[in-house]
Amino acid sequence: MSTPAGVLDLSAERGARRLALAFLDDAEAAHQRLERGADDEALHDFRVAIRRLRSTVRAYREALEGSVGGGDRRRLSELADATGAARDLEVQIAWLRKRLDDLPEGERERAWTLLSTLRGELAKAEERLRRQVAKDFPRERWRLARRLRFYQVRMDVEAPPGGTRLASAFARLALDHAADLERRLARVRSIDDQEEAHRARIAAKRLRYLVEPVQAELEGAPELIRRLKKLQDALGEMHDADVLLARLAQEDAPPPDADADAVDGAGFATLRRLLEDERHARFAAVEADWLQGRAQGFFAAVRGVARAAAMRGEPDQEIERKYLLKRMPAIRSLEGVELLEIDQGYIPGERLAERVRRTRRGGEVKYYRTVKLGKGISRTELEEETTERIFRRLWPLTKGKRVRKQRFKIKDGGFTWEVDRFRDRRLVLCEVELPTEDTHAEPPRWLRREIVRDVTGEDEYTNINLAK
Repeated sequence: MSTPAGVLDLSAERGARRLALAFLDDAEAAHQRLERGADDEALHDFRVAIRRLRSTVRAYREALEGSVGGGDRRRLSELADATGAARDLEVQIAWLRKRLDDLPEGERERAWTLLSTLRGELAKAEERLRRQVAKDFPRERWRLARRLRFYQVRMDVEAPPGGTRLASAFARLALDHAADLERRLARVRSIDDQEEAHRARIAAKRLRYLVEPVQAELEGAPELIRRLKKLQDALGEMHDADVLLARLAQEDAPPPDADADAVDGAGFATLRRLLEDERHARFAAVEADWLQGRAQGFFAAVRGVARAAAMRGEPDQEIERKYLLKRMPAIRSLEGVELLEIDQGYIPGERLAERVRRTRRGGEVKYYRTVKLGKGISRTELEEETTERIFRRLWPLTKGKRVRKQRFKIKDGGFTWEVDRFRDRRLVLCEVELPTEDTHAEPPRWLRREIVRDVTGEDEYTNINLAK
């Protein structure tokens, strides 16, 4: 894997293309070795490079707009999927070879026959794959290389120079990928949830492929990859065992016209038992480290890496002014007023305090996790939507650091004014978010007469200090 150094500091558009080109070059190098036919690892390396490339163009889809289209993603998926049959057969052959000595004599003979059959199927699968790669990959490589190396960027002359860095795009994707993995794992409740376990493995692989290219640039990332690889291996071995069990059941099934008295009932009994033992052992390992909320430390570490990337890139800036009000303004006659009921609490940390929030708008309930850094008019904010289950697990940690309030959102004069009426004390504040620090927002008449003063930057009126 030849990842460009300093790629996180590039613009999202350029950095994503550099990553895609690096994996495209890796795939081409493996393809050249595959064409020569003298390298046993070439097929494996090609498969990995194509899957990394596919994962990259899927993750950074927005940044790669104009260079990679839906047809390109489809063709890459077809190439990646075409490698699956050969990979499954390789795994099955390796597993059977390791267990031959553990089998009774009669079953060992049947296993040797099956092993010979699988080797024949593998040779055919590899030949089909080589033909497909030789036909499809060179054209796709030429097309992608040309589009990735030369691209057009549309710039807003009013926007800050440079645009969003790859670090910022990576931070958001890391949070999204981790949330997807957490949801998938929550659906794995027993060893029989094989489809959900398989989906969790794919989610783990996507998160790993996202982090791997930048691991040298982010503290803590190598440990995340180590744990993801371990999870991916355990879930993968569960899936492989399921696939081979299905194959053994197929081999043991008698022909439709077979005489029932002549059928040997033993079949692959020992192999099936060994596979079941392996399935249970792998599930126990996954359950011990990842299920039933046991992976909170891992997901907290992902959030830490995402925060570090966000700070390195162009972090989301929350630029706002805050006003202390005498009382609740008369807003009933105003049009388009939105009401949110908000419960939020803070999980204390040594350097960062994480906020968890529940919002209700009518019958709609949403949950969020947020980290804010800095003070004054401009602060860094990193937020992600989460699930009710995660919110309920984290909420007890906020005891003694909570805020309850009603938020009224009113659009007026080109700005959105948010009036917060606190439910647990007599306090009314108003905030307005601004596009830049030097933007002036004149308070509307209905608000102006209620303002006591501007309290932007006063620690006393930050929510974390108001929480109790």
